[in-house]
Amino acid sequence: MFSIRHQIRFAATLAVLAAFFSCALGADLPQLRISLPPGMGSLPVALAEEWELFEEYGLAVDLVGLRDNEARNLAIYAGDIDGMVCDVTLAIMLVSIGADIVITSTAYRSEGTGSLALLSQSYFDIDSVGDLLARTQRGSDLKSIAILESSDIEYHMDMLLASLGYPVDSDKYYSYWNDMVQLAAFLSMGSVYAAVLPEPYITYLNNLLPASANMSLVNLSDFDGIDLLPSIIVFRRAVIEEKTELVERFYGAYREAVRMLNGSSREEVVSMGTSEALRLFFPGLKEDSVPVGIMDSFEIPQFPQPQMLSEKEYENARLWVAGRHDEWQCPSYEEVTTDYFLQ
Repeated sequence: MFSIRHQIRFAATLAVLAAFFSCALGADLPQLRISLPPGMGSLPVALAEEWELFEEYGLAVDLVGLRDNEARNLAIYAGDIDGMVCDVTLAIMLVSIGADIVITSTAYRSEGTGSLALLSQSYFDIDSVGDLLARTQRGSDLKSIAILESSDIEYHMDMLLASLGYPVDSDKYYSYWNDMVQLAAFLSMGSVYAAVLPEPYITYLNNLLPASANMSLVNLSDFDGIDLLPSIIVFRRAVIEEKTELVERFYGAYREAVRMLNGSSREEVVSMGTSEALRLFFPGLKEDSVPVGIMDSFEIPQFPQPQMLSEKEYENARLWVAGRHDEWQCPSYEEVTTDYFLQ
């Protein structure tokens, strides 16, 4: 049987010939359908579309707006989208239940602390993780911690509790959500005791709440000392084998977007990308609805170029998924990764 690399190289030759004849016939640009979650790892893809970089590389990218995690998972499983930015644990879960996807690279890896936080409202008067856990009795409908379902956030929360010496009891402590924007909104309204949120929601809520009411967020943990997994890019195996050149074009535009992001001043990025960032992170929110001065509070991180997910990170995540779902056959690192597009 051919390896993934041999299959990709063979498909690439066919893709080059197909692209030549398509151009000769004046056909429309070939298209990939990509879904993005509202997270930092999606920003280079969103801006590459906004800045028309994909077109420069001879590719049309249809960014499919699926805020709901469950809807996005069903879309990749059913073949309605070609690829997506997602979490490591989610990719392992999807492959374990039959989705034929391949991890092609990392997307965003946070450096230092502050990119993820366990947050509560000040009026709950919760001042520690231990105090937070004590608020929930087994069987209660109001759990201590609201988290995004099927995500690395749950993995990181488990690691945090274990590092602090608390029992990891997801049935007792966690409530599960499929929509990050909705989760942030419910935290802002005080409808949950606490939630784990990434940037840019941390900065947005920290600025929004004092501006709208006499309340503030309490940071119970910034996950200091926890090795945070990177977000990743995955494609369906059929896409990387049958549309290899299109995926190569995607990565060409993606790398250019990262170079532009890292090479631009903060003011340039804000002016060029505010509308796209709002559409990605806060769908429905218009620029004139953003509280005055809040954009000055956002820090634009340095985005690394795409890299291979390390085998150690994958194995840690795989063991965690296997521990949660002992009836699943979780795939090995070699079965679901390729470095072809990083050559």
